[in-house]
Amino acid sequence: MKRRIVLGSFVLASLIALTVPQIAVAQVDWSFEEVVVPPGPPGSWDSYRHYVGEVVFDGTIYHMYLLGGQTFLPWDSPFSVGHWTSPDLAGPWVEDPLNPVLSPEPGQWDGYTIYSLAVLYHEGVFKMWYSAAASFPGSNWVGYAESVDGSVWTKYPGNPLPGLEPGLPGDWDDAGIDASTVLFDGSQYRMWYFAVKYGGPAYGTWRLGVATSPDGLTWTRHPDPVLVGSLPWESNYVYFPEVIPYGGGYAMWYVGVSGGDAAIGYAVSPDGIHWGRWPGNPVLSPLPGCTTVDSIAVFAEGGTVRGWVSNCNDVWNVTSPLDVVFFDAFETGDCAIWSSFLP
Repeated sequence: MKRRIVLGSFVLASLIALTVPQIAVAQVDWSFEEVVVPPGPPGSWDSYRHYVGEVVFDGTIYHMYLLGGQTFLPWDSPFSVGHWTSPDLAGPWVEDPLNPVLSPEPGQWDGYTIYSLAVLYHEGVFKMWYSAAASFPGSNWVGYAESVDGSVWTKYPGNPLPGLEPGLPGDWDDAGIDASTVLFDGSQYRMWYFAVKYGGPAYGTWRLGVATSPDGLTWTRHPDPVLVGSLPWESNYVYFPEVIPYGGGYAMWYVGVSGGDAAIGYAVSPDGIHWGRWPGNPVLSPLPGCTTVDSIAVFAEGGTVRGWVSNCNDVWNVTSPLDVVFFDAFETGDCAIWSSFLP
């Protein structure tokens, strides 16, 4: 039976866009609808939990990619990539009999576990960028794979990719790069990722970054983080950015962690580099009895924003109305960057 849990909403009013002669009001109102993918059966490759990777559309079928493993964290056991399909965003989602469709290869650069992934369907090809490590503890690197059907994948022989290697010792990304979203803007690929710095708090410090590529294989990173944890609910950990183009700019959902509790925040940007947080963050918090909602994929369709999140060990479908907000989230004093973004 469908279970619908409506979260509290945040209303932002009295912010006037100069391009529109009225007050624009937006409501952030997410609903947990139902579990769409539970953990696999005992002893299976994904018997404990899933992280949400991406949902893409090939023109006929929707494809969902999840990371799954036999422990809660991907460094405690090998995690692999699974594939589910549906003719409708609302599901039901059918598991690929070939699962897992991408796995670590012992003895190789990705031999221990896969930490994150980004999938893009572009020019008739499924393209995946995934972050992995040869051991734990060890640095993360980014590789690439392709598929013609979304199920059978071929890893790029030149892996790991140049430009996405771990930073120098002491840099903000010295423990490696974790790919989370890749978009093609008509002329280049853009990747949003999280990077880990050794030292400091437990598990290091996690920040968000962006990189560009002309071909998806050779990358150039923006030198500085584009979002750093600075609020109490984020602490030192912001990760798994999910980015979509919207309103002439970009909308992003990302995870923040404090005291072991993980929630999802929302931010907007005119250029994908300078981000402004939603004042009412976090916009998605765990359901009662769970402390972690820690990955998300988002698909805007019609009048609804549909998402998939990992709430503890289950993958849930969540929805939000597609409202419009006009606001200067960047605190620059320059009205030129005002535009419309979905909440």
